[in-house]
Amino acid sequence: MFNLDDCIAFVTCKGAKDLADSLEKRLNHYNITRSQWIALYYIKNNNMITQKQLADKMSLKEPSVVRLLDKMELYGWVNRISSNDDKRMKFLALTDSGKEIETAMLDVAEKFKSDVLNGISPEDLDVFKATLNKMLINIEDGNK
Repeated sequence: MFNLDDCIAFVTCKGAKDLADSLEKRLNHYNITRSQWIALYYIKNNNMITQKQLADKMSLKEPSVVRLLDKMELYGWVNRISSNDDKRMKFLALTDSGKEIETAMLDVAEKFKSDVLNGISPEDLDVFKATLNKMLINIEDGNK
C-alpha cells in the first residue's frame, strides 16, 4: 500500500527543501542569499561564463538570472561584459568584492557540509549519491 511518508520523491523533496532552507539561514547572517552565493561560485569557477550558461547551471530561467545579476551588479559583486561578436551575449566576471564574498562563503559552505554529514560514513554517502544518480537516470529515461 502506498505511504506518502515512505515515498522516495516526497522524502528527497523534503530533504532538499530542508537542506536549502538551512543553508539559506546560515548565509543570511552574511546578508547573502543561497542563489547569490551559488551564482558567485559558478561565475568564479567557470571563466567567462555567459548569463545563459549560468542559468543552465543553476536550473533557472534566464530572466530570473538576469534579475539576480541586476541585484548582484548593484551590490558591486559582478560585472557583465558584452561579447564583441554578439552584443546580446553577456559574459560574467566577479569584482574584487565578489571574489572576497565568494571565498568567505566557502567557509560557511564547508561548515554546513560538515554539520550535515556528521555521523555519515564516506561509504554511505557514496552509496546515497550513486543511488540518487541512478534514480535521476531512470527519470531521464522515462521522459524520453
